[in-house]
Amino acid sequence: MVPESILDWSRIVTELGWHASLPQRIIRELGRTENGQTLPNSIEDFFGKHAEGYSKSWSHAHGDDLAALIRAIRPRRTEVALDVATGTGFTALALSHSVGHVTGLDMTDEMLGQARLLAAKQGVTNVRFELGDAMTIDYPDSSFDLVTARRATHHFANVPRFLREAKRVLRPEGRLGIVDMSPPEGSERFSNKIERLRDKSHIQAFTPRAWKSMVLGVGFRIDSAEVISEPVTFRGWLYPVEPGGREEEAVRSAWSLAPTVVKGLLGAEFDGSTVKGWMKSRIVLVASKPLKLNAARN
Repeated sequence: MVPESILDWSRIVTELGWHASLPQRIIRELGRTENGQTLPNSIEDFFGKHAEGYSKSWSHAHGDDLAALIRAIRPRRTEVALDVATGTGFTALALSHSVGHVTGLDMTDEMLGQARLLAAKQGVTNVRFELGDAMTIDYPDSSFDLVTARRATHHFANVPRFLREAKRVLRPEGRLGIVDMSPPEGSERFSNKIERLRDKSHIQAFTPRAWKSMVLGVGFRIDSAEVISEPVTFRGWLYPVEPGGREEEAVRSAWSLAPTVVKGLLGAEFDGSTVKGWMKSRIVLVASKPLKLNAARN
């Protein structure tokens, strides 16, 4: 296949096991043709289409990983927080009960609209939601005590760049909290493949070891890291994508061809040749910005 777009190149690089480091401003254009028409593989298109569905997602609102993140990052009432790629605002709203103020950034208007509706419904007044880019956070250095990104970084074109931005806007001794899907070693290529078949804006999910390497590599100090695994049904995993479409067909086909070792690593369950569900793992990682930074890593 001859790549026809930047996103094609990104996927090919990821399949080869490398990390595609594309500027986020280019990712915003991935779903547009040269004449400006929008294609269905853009980030804004996918999340704009499914914003209401995400606002009703029990897993996003109440998943064990959210409680684990809040416990691990230890928010304080005197602190100010930034939630990057806030989506429909569940993490920002959870933080709002324990900090002085939260800013939620997202690049999709529809998701922010749902977040504002949820905040109003809950009577939360110390959260502000605004358009923002994880690759170029539009705040001065040392603006926040906490930076979080939950269930989002697999959409980022350049995770180390985001980590450097997070470190920049954190105050010394400020804490970074990450939650994201994190497949077991040996299953990452297949896991990323089915995630992209479901959602074309998915770029790459990293193993726990890769996460720790990236976080340490930009100069953070890791405070804690745990992996939370939970069983998912096929339908539950597919949501909010409608069942019965080409996404479901493509993913079921991929599972039918998956190596036995990968099926074992993911704890897949089958009814005959039809996949019923598997175990999904997420890393919950908290790291601190040291008082004295290694200048080479700034």
